[in-house]
Amino acid sequence: MANPNLVFCHGLAAALADLGVEHACVSPGSRNTPLIAGFAGEPRIRKWPILDERSAGFFGIGLARATGKPVAVICTSGSAAAEYHPAVIEARQSDAPLLVLTADRPPELRGVGAAQTIDQIALYGSSPVLFVDAPPPDDSTTAQDGVALATRVVAAARAESGPVHMNLPFREPLLGVGSISGPAPVTPPPTQEPPSPDLGRVARRLDGRRGLIVVGRSNDPGLPTAVDALAKATGAPVIADPLSGLRYGATSDLVLACGDALATAGLLDELVPDYVIRLGHIPTSKSVWGWLERNPQVLQVLAGTAGQDATRSASELVPHTSRTVATALAAAIESATSEQWARSWLTADRIAAQAISESVDHLPFPNEPAIARLVMNHASNGASITLGSSMPIRDVDTFGGKNQRNLRVFGNRGTNGIDGVASAATGAAAAGVQSIALLGDVSMFHDLNILGTAAQLDLPITYVVINNDGGGIFHFLPQAQPELLDPAVFETYLGTPHGTDFVAVARALGIAAERIERGEDLAAALQTEPSGPGLYELRTDRSANLAAHRSAAAAVEAALRS
Repeated sequence: MANPNLVFCHGLAAALADLGVEHACVSPGSRNTPLIAGFAGEPRIRKWPILDERSAGFFGIGLARATGKPVAVICTSGSAAAEYHPAVIEARQSDAPLLVLTADRPPELRGVGAAQTIDQIALYGSSPVLFVDAPPPDDSTTAQDGVALATRVVAAARAESGPVHMNLPFREPLLGVGSISGPAPVTPPPTQEPPSPDLGRVARRLDGRRGLIVVGRSNDPGLPTAVDALAKATGAPVIADPLSGLRYGATSDLVLACGDALATAGLLDELVPDYVIRLGHIPTSKSVWGWLERNPQVLQVLAGTAGQDATRSASELVPHTSRTVATALAAAIESATSEQWARSWLTADRIAAQAISESVDHLPFPNEPAIARLVMNHASNGASITLGSSMPIRDVDTFGGKNQRNLRVFGNRGTNGIDGVASAATGAAAAGVQSIALLGDVSMFHDLNILGTAAQLDLPITYVVINNDGGGIFHFLPQAQPELLDPAVFETYLGTPHGTDFVAVARALGIAAERIERGEDLAAALQTEPSGPGLYELRTDRSANLAAHRSAAAAVEAALRS
């Protein structure tokens, strides 16, 4: 008689493959061996063996982002399951369809002191869009039980664009002999487009008035086309986040290259819009979202956030996707504002871009603004770039401009955590495209395990590590002021110098690595198609970076006033 655990797991794996799941990240363990066996027997799902569950979770997020499809992560019971928690939180906040499969002890072993047993019920709290505590397989189990579960969880992950948690208890013997017949093919439930909203009333409030479009993080590849149509219909310039998908590739002429710098220079208080259409999540730029927060009297139409308004300043909350709203508004708008409105913004944008370029060109290399520009201007066409959550994404926002290179830009900005950035970038590389991680030294320090995995799997991933020996972002915050916090305390607990030589660490883990000191060398390295994983370390100074940002901001402000 076939082992019930295997019957269930083979059925589950086959059904997930039928439903379009192509990748699974598998970490070693004992209790999850039925899952390992079931997925190993499914040739349509590629298995990625990853030792560290925390890295595996973020690796899965990177894969899900790059492919646009649900990705499974599989671990054993106990604290291994808890290691997924940061990734589950990030997946929920950044709309990544992660299928989390945690093996567990059966109910009779819970709460009685059994080894490697913790309470895994609702382990990740409210982060999953669906939690299922499945019954342990028994003699009545059929492959169809796995099919039913797969159908349910994939539908939830796709419908709500987030993680699902399947807690799967198994009794011993975990494995056994016997043939397992495959389940009948599963037909995915049809995807139904939500009806187009009637935005005529909203459109009438915008007709002919001076507008601004602000687009935050988005995973929707169709959004740029919809925003382009909306910008043309309204005549409104577009401030686009680096993660919006609008800054790189076939960008609209109305997308600004320097939205953050213009907002920092106070242009929003000089060219005050009558309305702002806000699409997607809150932008990285504090100058932009801070202005929105301080100006609730300006009509703000917010879509694509499921009714969540981080700035608490939106006048209209539209419960539809950003693309749906942009498309509907573009069709409903009857008259655009005068061309002079957009021309004023675009002229200021060109002035700001020139001032930024001149300011950065005068800095000795390596410096962090120049590194951000080089990565965005010299990455191979079609590459995916994952940005570190602290300084790198802010540097790209301010200094990365826009260009016609077909780049996909990602970041862990759902929770803005620095853990898992390198793992997410490595997961994107597993999708078969060249992947670049632009990250700081503290992020890389948090995620060193993934270097060994990248070497083992020989993935096309390039890590560009900006090493300023600590937490550079904190120098931009009020606590860096000596009158607020003793400088020695600041440096020890926030600056956190560590002295790590990332080139030596990478080489020890089997990664080709070198330290770069010239911009042309970094540009050449980025344009070389990698034969495997590589790491480039660029050493900078935290205080000099603060001065560089302030100098660039002053240059933009002066240029706009001249």
